[in-house]
Amino acid sequence: MLLVLLYTPVKGQIPNSMYFMPGVPQSNRINPAIQPGSGFYLGFPLLSPLRIQFTSSSLSFSDVFYQPPGYDSLITPFHPMADKEDFLKNFDKVNYFMTNLGTPLASLGFRVRDNFFSFDVTTRMDGSFYYPRGIFELLINGVEDESTISLGGLGVDLNIFNEVALGWSRKDFILNNLDIGVRGKLLFGLANINTKKSVFDISTSRDSWNLNTEFQINAAGPSFVQFNNNIDEGFPVIIDDSYFSTPAGIVSGVFGFDQFGMAVDIGANYRLLPQLLLSASVLDIGGITWNNTFEGTFDFEWDYSGIELNPFSGIDTSFVSVLMDSLSNAYGFSTGDPYISPLNPKLFLGASFYPVEKIGFGFVSRTDFLNEKVAQQFTGSVNMTTGKFANLTLSYSYIAQKLNNIGAGFSFNVGPFNWYMISDNVISTALRPTKARSMNLWFGLNLTFGWKKVKKAHSKEEKMKKIDKPLVL
Repeated sequence: MLLVLLYTPVKGQIPNSMYFMPGVPQSNRINPAIQPGSGFYLGFPLLSPLRIQFTSSSLSFSDVFYQPPGYDSLITPFHPMADKEDFLKNFDKVNYFMTNLGTPLASLGFRVRDNFFSFDVTTRMDGSFYYPRGIFELLINGVEDESTISLGGLGVDLNIFNEVALGWSRKDFILNNLDIGVRGKLLFGLANINTKKSVFDISTSRDSWNLNTEFQINAAGPSFVQFNNNIDEGFPVIIDDSYFSTPAGIVSGVFGFDQFGMAVDIGANYRLLPQLLLSASVLDIGGITWNNTFEGTFDFEWDYSGIELNPFSGIDTSFVSVLMDSLSNAYGFSTGDPYISPLNPKLFLGASFYPVEKIGFGFVSRTDFLNEKVAQQFTGSVNMTTGKFANLTLSYSYIAQKLNNIGAGFSFNVGPFNWYMISDNVISTALRPTKARSMNLWFGLNLTFGWKKVKKAHSKEEKMKKIDKPLVL
């Protein structure tokens, strides 16, 4: 079951807009200090939370295919009439595509006085693909004589794992109005690919061109996957069917018990004023130790001095056999040593202000620390609640270097059922899909019981507690 779920297109990323919806039970995933309004919640397996996200740092569909003025068809940046320099302005030195995949197997939480405990089991896939700006500079401008162009930075970073998390939060920890939370996570690795070295240089002179490449890729798989060192003897990956002959082997192999890691999430909320709440959280501090590993290398250098053309003997093709021999000796495969792959940490800093009880404004800064990049996002939102039935949010975000992300979210409570859907860019993507560089969505369905009742406030302290009540009651 777990293995099947891994390869279904279920993708996970936390929408920034969720930071302002503490009434959603799984909002503690973005800040462990948040306590839901219910005394107990139980998420429906595979549905709560179901998460979808994809981000391209530099390109949208309309950056690659567009219709210039006076044309009746689409062109690409490589068309003679295209503005090539404007296209190149989209790129940083190193760019990325990022996706985070995941689906829940279990999600529940319960309150004990001022403490709240949560338990979650989630299958996740965090992946990034990096590519340099130089690839497009080479395709558009070519290479000048007596110059060197570097295409280093090309690589992949991928983690597939199961996460078992236990969270705890407490109201008024040590200081009044200070809430803290922590979530410890056990990680069981299923598969990993990461690029350890990426060198790709082209140097030109009047006499020759020099190509120099060095790549090293580490990979790891579950225990039922065996790696073949000799590529000439067959496919480098072999499935060992014996692991599936016993229930213990199936559980160990599919769940990833033999490749272990740990991580932690930390969060805090502090109510500076009755209407002003400051928040901070750090997620995914940790990594996984991979034991069943494989290493692939590609080390190739080639000097190209042109093709000799003899009017009597024709074209000298001897260089072809030399080139093929060099390529066949350039790659290598071997069983690797154990290594640690870190998760991609995330830092959230937020503030929310409620001038009136049921209407508020929020701002959050999010920083993703990727392998080759630091990705920054900002989100502002207007949040509204009608009471127990509905909680609504409308947001505007800077994501993937674009200020064109308009998002929305809702959460409804009908009897014991809680249903929510949140996205940072669902409106902008629906209105202008070809301009979108990012898309995320959270969907959840929970059973909730024991909602806190908020009495009428009289004193200043009681008013602060009333303002602090969840947006979904």
